Amino acid sequence: MKRVGPPTYSDWEEISRLVKFLKIFYRCTLTFSASKSVTSSLCYNEIVDIERNLMSKCTSPDEDIRKQAHVMRDKFEKYWDGLNNMNPLVIVASVFDPRNKMKFASLCFDQLYGKETIESRHLNAKVSSVLSKLYDHYSFKLSKPEDIEDFTASQVRPENFEISDDEDDCEGMLAIFHKVVGLSSSDDSCNELQMYLTEKHEPRVENKLGMSFDVLSWWRRNSRKFSILSEMARDVLVIQASYVASESAFSTSGRVLDSYRSSLTLYMVEVLLCTQQWLKCSYKVEAAVANLAQMLEEVEFFESLDSRNSMVAVP
Repeated sequence: MKRVGPPTYSDWEEISRLVKFLKIFYRCTLTFSASKSVTSSLCYNEIVDIERNLMSKCTSPDEDIRKQAHVMRDKFEKYWDGLNNMNPLVIVASVFDPRNKMKFASLCFDQLYGKETIESRHLNAKVSSVLSKLYDHYSFKLSKPEDIEDFTASQVRPENFEISDDEDDCEGMLAIFHKVVGLSSSDDSCNELQMYLTEKHEPRVENKLGMSFDVLSWWRRNSRKFSILSEMARDVLVIQASYVASESAFSTSGRVLDSYRSSLTLYMVEVLLCTQQWLKCSYKVEAAVANLAQMLEEVEFFESLDSRNSMVAVP
C-alpha cells in the first residue's frame, strides 16, 4: 500500500540530489533566455558545463540519477549533433569575449576530450580556420574600393611599373611603398587578429560601479585599435542564443487581448504594452540610482575619515 502523508527523510534526500542535478539546467535557462544582455558569448560555456555534468552523472553511484543522465545525454548529443559537429560560430562567439579569447575554448576542448587528443587538436584548428576566414572576409569587405583597384592593377601589371623622374622622387616612392606594403603583404592581414589573441586577458572582476562586464562596451571602446575585429564582434555577438524572448514578446498580445477584452484599438494595445515595459524598466532604474547613491555616500564617508585622520596626524 502506497504511503500517503508528508515526505520522509529519504524523500528529502532524493529531492536534494535532484536539485543539485537540475541546478545547472536552471542556470543555463536563465542565461539563454536573457533578452537585454549578450548571450552568444556565454553560450558555449553553458553547453560545456552541461556536457561535463552529464558525463559525471553517468558514472554516479545513484542508479536513478545514472539512468536519467544517460537518457538526457543521448538527447543532448542528438540535439547538437555531437559537440564536434556543432556550429563553430558558437565557439567563435566565446572567443570574442576578451576575458576568454582562444585559451578558454582550448581549455574546454581539453576538458571534454583530453589534452592533446585528436578531437582537441581538430577543434582548435577548425575554430582558428573559421576566425582567419572571417577576418579575411571582413578585411576585404571593409577595404576602400580605390585601394582594391590599385592593388589589382599592381598585381596584374608589375612589369609596367615605372618610377617618375620628377623632383618629388622621394615623396612618390614613399607613397608607392605605403600602398604596396599595406595592400600586398599577406602576413599583415592577420596582425589585428593575432594581436587580440596574444594580448593579456581582461580580468573577471566587477567594475568600480559594481556592474558586470559589458563585452559590447569593451569592443566599442577598442574599436579604433581593432577596427576590423570590432565589426566582426558586433555581427557575431548580436546573435541571441535562444528565440524564447522573441516568442514571449509575440505571445504578450494574448495576455492583453482575450475573449472578454477584444475591442481595443491598435493604438490602445500599443499604449498598454509600452507602458508595461516602461514601468518594468523604471523599477530597475530606481534600484540602480539607489545603489549609485549609496556608493557615493560610502565614498564620501571614507574620504571624510581620511581627512580626519590626516588632521589628527598633523602635530
